[in-house]
Amino acid sequence: MLIGITGPSGAGKGLVVRQFQERGFRVIDADQVAREVVLPGETALTKLAEAFGEDIIQPDGTLDRRLLAQRAFSSRESTDRMNDIMLTEICKRMMARAEECRGRGEACLFDAPLLIEAGLERDCDCCVAVIAPLSVRMARLAERDGLTEEEIRSRVSMQHEDAYYTSRCQYIIMNDSDIPSLNRQTQWVIQLITGVVK
Repeated sequence: MLIGITGPSGAGKGLVVRQFQERGFRVIDADQVAREVVLPGETALTKLAEAFGEDIIQPDGTLDRRLLAQRAFSSRESTDRMNDIMLTEICKRMMARAEECRGRGEACLFDAPLLIEAGLERDCDCCVAVIAPLSVRMARLAERDGLTEEEIRSRVSMQHEDAYYTSRCQYIIMNDSDIPSLNRQTQWVIQLITGVVK
């Protein structure tokens, strides 16, 4: 079984993913894979530098993530360019890991903000969208990532409306209340999935 979990930044995907993990799902984290593909010497890092400036590579050879984000989230075109560079390699690695899980008979999930954009939802048995009101998401991003309000607005303006996720996913979790409410919704969705998806 392969499940996809997606949604906009600050919606609370991490809390939902953790509950799936506690129920035995192996997590394939797109953010972790994204960090791997921009390590020094990786092809994706070289292509990002060509597209967004050599100075996004720091003296020690690592990516200056904040500088890249400032440039990549400055317009839809720039965001798309960054995604195009990274998604091919990310998808290849994630699918390879999913196949390894399947070979071992393990249920796994993709924790992937860009699940739909990457086309990975087509390989999933079903998908879950985690959404939350914009004001709630912005507050969470400020607390979690230490971003300024301008940086947050720039980032969220480049993301899709809720309908983009809800129209493409079979299950929806609205994270607009407290953690007990989120937990109840998640447990219900897990029960539905494990009882329906073979």
